[in-house]
Amino acid sequence: PNMDEPVKLLLFLLLWQHVWMFEVPLEVKQPPTIIKQSMKEHIVDPKETMVIECEAKGNPSPIFSWRRNGKYFNVARDPQTSMRRRSGTLDIYAKYNPEQYEAEYQCIASNQYGSAYSNKIRLMLYSKEIQEPVVVSAGKPLVLPCDPPPGPPRPETYWMKSLPQDRRVSMGVSGDLYFSNVLFNDSVLRHRPLRPPPTTHTLTTFTRLPGVTKRSPIQVPTRPFPA
Repeated sequence: PNMDEPVKLLLFLLLWQHVWMFEVPLEVKQPPTIIKQSMKEHIVDPKETMVIECEAKGNPSPIFSWRRNGKYFNVARDPQTSMRRRSGTLDIYAKYNPEQYEAEYQCIASNQYGSAYSNKIRLMLYSKEIQEPVVVSAGKPLVLPCDPPPGPPRPETYWMKSLPQDRRVSMGVSGDLYFSNVLFNDSVLRHRPLRPPPTTHTLTTFTRLPGVTKRSPIQVPTRPFPA
């Protein structure tokens, strides 16, 4: 058999791996490349600083600008917004009328060699809905309903409280959260001048559709087993 063929194949694979791993050093003049950005559907809490991420590399270092709903967004002229230094990341401090910032954003990084565009990022706010708390004794089963708004497209559901999905806790197709038995550790302690001091566990769900966001907090005070 011809032994040259395997050797040639091996050399070709090594060369291809070297080319694939090759990255242009920043000393070389190059157009910008987006390296970090927020999700296309970005849900934020209007009571906190709303952050839309945009990072890029290039040589020379790129300058950043933003579009909102397809038009140039003058960040400097908006007293509730600012852009981080050497970055395109946008910080929005919406103390007044945060709903005005629900829009589609796009970050642009530019230098003399070209421009790079982020994804179009839909900024959505969630609002708090007050619901009656669900009271259950520790050790009992529990179902926390989600009741997401109808699609299409089918909504994606998130529970804000991080709980491991296992045999005890699981989430159904519709977003409902199932507890085979509720534990004291499922709660966040909030002491009150009552005996025994109750505990309250707040679970929050997100459901999202284009232009529709629902936040449903559910409080679960738990009681220990009777003595």
